[in-house]
Amino acid sequence: MKRNFKSRKLVIKIGTNTLSDKRGLLDAKVMKNIASQIAKIRKNRQIILVTSGAIGAGMKELKVRKKPKDIVMKQVCAGVGQSILMAKYHDLFQRYGIKIAQILLTHDVFKNKTTFKNLRNSLNRLLNLGVVTIINENDPISVDEIGPAFPAVGDNDHMSALIATKLKADALVILTNVNGLYDKDPINKGAVLVREVRKIDRKIDRMCGKESHLGVGGMKSKIQAAKETTKAGIIVVVANGRHKDVLPRILNNEEVGTIFYPGN
Repeated sequence: MKRNFKSRKLVIKIGTNTLSDKRGLLDAKVMKNIASQIAKIRKNRQIILVTSGAIGAGMKELKVRKKPKDIVMKQVCAGVGQSILMAKYHDLFQRYGIKIAQILLTHDVFKNKTTFKNLRNSLNRLLNLGVVTIINENDPISVDEIGPAFPAVGDNDHMSALIATKLKADALVILTNVNGLYDKDPINKGAVLVREVRKIDRKIDRMCGKESHLGVGGMKSKIQAAKETTKAGIIVVVANGRHKDVLPRILNNEEVGTIFYPGN
């Protein structure tokens, strides 16, 4: 079935495995590629980018070779790395004349009516001004993303679903390091890419596999995010963020990744 993908307000989530190299450090080439693609698709669109990568950037700056296991050191790396991450995004988007804004959030913001109203008003004003708004979890004061305190929350997947649903986005695109949802672990020969999902049921849940070794989230957290988002009537696409022009191709209705239709 030919896709009919239209989106004016678009949330794009790019995760740790996509932004990081094999050592867990920030991959500047991938960031450059994503910025270039957003520049191509932003005309007549409002773009929110939910990004990971602060910990990887901090690891490089602090010369930490392996991803820390203790939460405090992860928070330290995130605190150091967040400014580096944003400086890199600023330099990349500036090449295209694109202004960016940073918003750091915790999940508590969504639970408080006053703080959420302030967030919504700020975001809507930024989007109306044509500013690409970049969101990350405020890791130095939060363990939601970097620790398993809340198993349903993983690697900004849940954060991107919250942003998409609360801001009434038209679509959520989750960029990862695999081509989409497979019917079995893609490491196995014969694994088939699932092109579209009309209903997220137990059969789909069984396809999820294990969590990522770099980030907290794996396909399981992406499916959960898709379930939350499609319930709100919003299309979700999970695709490989390292592929060339993945965002323009998705918005051009090409069969890229796995598309989850509303109604779950």
